Amino acid sequence: MKPTRIALGGIMHETHTFAEVPTGMRDFEIGTLHRGVEMLEQMGDTRAGIAGMMAVGAAHDWELLPTLYTMAMPSGVIEQATYDTLADELVERLRATLPLDGVLLMLHGAMVTDDLLDPEADILRRVREVTGPDIPVVVEMDLHGNISPAMTELADAVVAFDANPHIDAYERGVEAAEIMCEILDGRVAPVVGIYQTHLLLSPQVTGTADLPLRAALEAAWRFEDEEDVVCVAVFGGFAYADTPFTRCSVVATVDGDLGRARQIAVEVGAIAEAGIGSARFAAVPPDEAVRQALAIPGGPVILVDSADNIGGGTPGDGTDALRALLAVDVREATVAIADPAAVRACHEAGVGEQIDMEIGGKADSWHGAPVRVTGEVRALTDGYFDFEMANSHLASFRGKGMDMGPSAWLRVGGINIAINTNKTPPFDLGQLRSLGIEPESQKLIAVKAAVAYRAAYLPIAAGVVEMDTTGLCTANLARFPYRNLDRPLFPLDDPA
Repeated sequence: MKPTRIALGGIMHETHTFAEVPTGMRDFEIGTLHRGVEMLEQMGDTRAGIAGMMAVGAAHDWELLPTLYTMAMPSGVIEQATYDTLADELVERLRATLPLDGVLLMLHGAMVTDDLLDPEADILRRVREVTGPDIPVVVEMDLHGNISPAMTELADAVVAFDANPHIDAYERGVEAAEIMCEILDGRVAPVVGIYQTHLLLSPQVTGTADLPLRAALEAAWRFEDEEDVVCVAVFGGFAYADTPFTRCSVVATVDGDLGRARQIAVEVGAIAEAGIGSARFAAVPPDEAVRQALAIPGGPVILVDSADNIGGGTPGDGTDALRALLAVDVREATVAIADPAAVRACHEAGVGEQIDMEIGGKADSWHGAPVRVTGEVRALTDGYFDFEMANSHLASFRGKGMDMGPSAWLRVGGINIAINTNKTPPFDLGQLRSLGIEPESQKLIAVKAAVAYRAAYLPIAAGVVEMDTTGLCTANLARFPYRNLDRPLFPLDDPA
């Protein structure tokens, strides 16, 4: 009997369309870029979504046919030439795998290029041109995807992360592959329905332990217990990608009944809309946030700099938190800054040397001015570290470790500044520990994230204080000059 032939691949990027710095090929190379069998070798023994797909394939003796797997850290609009190069390669590698029995894809759902507002639909359309309409295509996506009707028309099933922080990518990859099994065995003939809510959610209110997504997910899981329901995906959306599809949405995959799929999506989406009144996010100015944090017994207390949320596309060099820390007499406080020039200066000076320089605020006009500091270079590294959390938010895409590029630990008074060449979101304690900074020994730690830091940092936190800083990932969405949204949307328009 001939083996079942399943192609694997993915192109992932969460695009902040208001970011000033575009995303090019180098960003994907720095991120993750695996071609052909290298994908199986590098990603198979990880907790990434693609690894979950591989595990099911191995259990069923599928012939796995790897194409292209790549991701770049969230950032500005993707240069069209870069997208074309990657999409062309994925499609040509897919064509070379024919004949096929199925295709499993990892896509984000919030990607934007110079010319395309819906690249994921473009990828699916091009995949369908290769496979035809009868070969099943199952897609795993990020909870922050902005899902278009075109995506749901082109996929046989759509699975999304259920957790934010994204600690369930592997499990959702398993789910996607098991759905593929059901399709190939003839147990289901899936159809996909979508409901696009009227909610534009800032990342700060897309935690799945919080309303409104918690209630929507609970409803989705109840529907998934019903025999004819294949899966129900709740998408918080990514508010910083200016597209007609940007919003919270629900996608339901049902066996054979499109009307029922749409009905389920509407019901779950309505629960999200009803829960928005209970969503809570409040932040205080940085100086006040530091004062409040110092008053909390013990440590570390986490200062959340969500407006400079690296996982949302910022450059990670905002200086508001650093300024606030420098203004007080605090011992053992830590903040990470992405600043290649500052890293080079530290490496040129050497460990143990005093250095005077400007740090941060260099990438764009959104994140404050550079801050002049004088401190001691405590450590220098090549910037690579292994993840301490095998299923961390970063591991869900990257595998086992992160390359921050050349990095340095600069000690300024009682403040530890972790300086990285490549912006690195605070999703794993190994980021600090690799430089010699012990997170558990800190009184204050400033994290440039919205929600995803919680998996790594809440287990050691004595408290959390939200800072109202400047930056591209502010919770005040009215600050952005949207042009493509399909309105009205809460909270930009009439709250009713």
